[in-house]
Amino acid sequence: MNFETFVVIRNISVLSVLVPLILLVFALRKREQPVPVKLLGILLSVSALSDVLSLVLYMQFKINPNPVNSVYVWLQFILMSLIYKAAYTRIWYKRIIDIGIITFTIFAIVNMFFIQGVNGFNSNTFTVSSIAFMFYSLLHSYQLVKDLPELHIERMFMFWFSAAVFIYFGTNLFLFATIDRLIVKADNQFLLSWGFHNGTNAFKNLLFAIALYVTTLSRKSILN
Repeated sequence: MNFETFVVIRNISVLSVLVPLILLVFALRKREQPVPVKLLGILLSVSALSDVLSLVLYMQFKINPNPVNSVYVWLQFILMSLIYKAAYTRIWYKRIIDIGIITFTIFAIVNMFFIQGVNGFNSNTFTVSSIAFMFYSLLHSYQLVKDLPELHIERMFMFWFSAAVFIYFGTNLFLFATIDRLIVKADNQFLLSWGFHNGTNAFKNLLFAIALYVTTLSRKSILN
């Protein structure tokens, strides 16, 4: 992959967040939406702000954007955890979320200041959060099969949300776990790896957009 192709894919990835944000506006204007939908809106806004800020810092001022990325990963973990906490119907599932938030916050702080550094790419937090999100998604899928709150699961907000989470973090788990070796130089392998990441990020945002679209059709079982 040449650098020009990589830049095109990166720009598509950055701009792709606008699609679910536009659907969010329609969803909020059509009816009052539950907490998970609003939290996803906050997550999308934070994601967009993080991408733009990182690009500006690096492209315009040649400042290392890794601290911004590290803070974003922490905020992403908190917001996505709260979305799943609202969607879970079993108390002990919600307790898992509470423990996860506290544990991850401590781990992220220790990793950022004492292991991989403030200016380093905190791949450890990316990896751990990816594993946690996949677990959240699988736990929700088990709840979905167990309770079967809706015959047509494709009409459910959380079905599409969890699909996006599992696909994106599942496919990128290897990248997050090995990025310290890939980031040494901007060679073809580096561009292919991050081009793949950007492509799956755009696909994730497309699935988020579908999740928000179904909220405009029906409120039934939206949290399950």
